[in-house]
Amino acid sequence: MTRSTRGRAALAALVLLGGLPSSAAVAAQSAAPVGQLSGPSLPGALSGPKLAPAKATGTSPNWVGYAATGGGFTSVESTWIEPTVDCTKGDGSVVFWVGLDGWGSNAVEQTGTEAQCAGGTASYRAWWETFPVNSVTPYADRIEPGDVLYANVASTGGQSYDLYLADQTQGWVENNPVTASSAATDASAEIVAETPGIGDNAYTGLPDFLTAQFTGAEMNGQPLTAGNPVGISMVRNGSTLATVSDLVGGTDFTVNWQGNS
Repeated sequence: MTRSTRGRAALAALVLLGGLPSSAAVAAQSAAPVGQLSGPSLPGALSGPKLAPAKATGTSPNWVGYAATGGGFTSVESTWIEPTVDCTKGDGSVVFWVGLDGWGSNAVEQTGTEAQCAGGTASYRAWWETFPVNSVTPYADRIEPGDVLYANVASTGGQSYDLYLADQTQGWVENNPVTASSAATDASAEIVAETPGIGDNAYTGLPDFLTAQFTGAEMNGQPLTAGNPVGISMVRNGSTLATVSDLVGGTDFTVNWQGNS
């Protein structure tokens, strides 16, 4: 299946999941740096039975979603709707992305979007990163809440990767070939929402995005369940900030906001 075909199929699935939320105006055109996107802390890491979880089986202070490990990953992809953030619930930043590595390696190759609340004002942007070679780098493309995004990160041999991000609502595409760190090993594949790191074991607040719908989640061209993924809830300082739903059809799930910090 081609990228464009997958995108159309995922869009149809999103409509079936409850339709597209209404678009909201972007209140601010600039955002503070996302910061380094650090991997999760999951005790007992991924060493259980090789079964796709019916429910979240791990926790992280800054990730919520699904991650598959074990190596041998060549591509990961998904489609999502950019949520509207309610800045009355507190400031912070949430990034929605797909990527390789990042969990079980000292590198990450990723692309996605950010929704940020700063001083009670919302802003949205698209970005890519190949840590530690390149820090988070914004794209200049327009993005608004309610947009349908499709992302694909693919290893193209050696340390070469293709970071593909398309806004199917605005009509733009970024097809970005990059060279990653020598630490890139394709150790994991992730589809997650994250609060960026702002220091040692410190993260931004999680702005209220209500829910984010991911569909067509695949790794190596197969449903995400083929990678025996772990579902991750975001739990920080004893408080659950976001939860992840069961996988539906092996490819579709939602992440749900619970609290800011």
